[in-house]
Amino acid sequence: MTTGRPAIDILTPSLNYRRYIEDAVTSVARQCYPGLSHIVQDGASTDGTPQLLDTLAQRHPQLRQVVMPDQGQSDALNRAAARASSDWLGWLNADEFYLPGAISAAADAIAAEPEADVVFGDCVFVDAHGGYLRLLPAHRFSRLTLRRYGCFIPSCATFVRRSLLVQTGWDPRMRRVMDWHLWLSLAALGARFRYVPRALAAYRLHSAQVTQRPTEKDRAELELVHSIHGLPTTVGMRRVSRLLGLSAHAAQKLVSRGYVRQARANRLGRAADLRWWLTDSAHRRVTWLVEEHRFPTRTGS
Repeated sequence: MTTGRPAIDILTPSLNYRRYIEDAVTSVARQCYPGLSHIVQDGASTDGTPQLLDTLAQRHPQLRQVVMPDQGQSDALNRAAARASSDWLGWLNADEFYLPGAISAAADAIAAEPEADVVFGDCVFVDAHGGYLRLLPAHRFSRLTLRRYGCFIPSCATFVRRSLLVQTGWDPRMRRVMDWHLWLSLAALGARFRYVPRALAAYRLHSAQVTQRPTEKDRAELELVHSIHGLPTTVGMRRVSRLLGLSAHAAQKLVSRGYVRQARANRLGRAADLRWWLTDSAHRRVTWLVEEHRFPTRTGS
């Protein structure tokens, strides 16, 4: 392995996502990164996922699957993290997948800035079939934006130093905004965030997602996050805070040419199937989009 590039474990919580889990597993297996391990923590799925994982493990030796009941996604991630041994962890949900070269790009960023604790990049939204919808460019880390705007850091394109997760972990009370809560907690610990200006992963939009079904429990969860992190509690204060966050987020995207990149990516990526491992031509097409700076920016972190 190149000096300075770390071993990385990918954590995937899973429950009844058989129709998508193979994409996640294949996208990790095709990264061609030495020392990569993929831990899938399945919550005793009843849709055939465990059987499929057994089959996939025969083809992909870096896959380590564990099937047992859990208390939800956050609990599953904590269980997977407890089985990890690498210094760095990636978080890829069962319905998401990595883009070509994603792990190498993150590892290069870690090697270039060894003081970093969290490395994150951009993600692209895809439909249920993996078809391109739009680029979601992030920007350099801003604690103000994180607190006032919300979670602008895509979990599927984020890698975290394992020693920090030992201190925080995922809060089992969280089912909808566990990512925002985790980034806020890491920032409060003084974690150093490093932005990689490159699309690293695909976030799939589909009707079965938790985030597609807001409930009263979700509102209670948001109240809990606001209380834990000292965020505004009254309606009026929240509106002012949100406006400040929106302004900061927009300014950061403007400076990093995020809006320009979105428009360009939407034009070039239109109708593209981003499941790059399916065919050689798909691999070339998606690699061209990612590595030839059609999706990312040349602006630094």
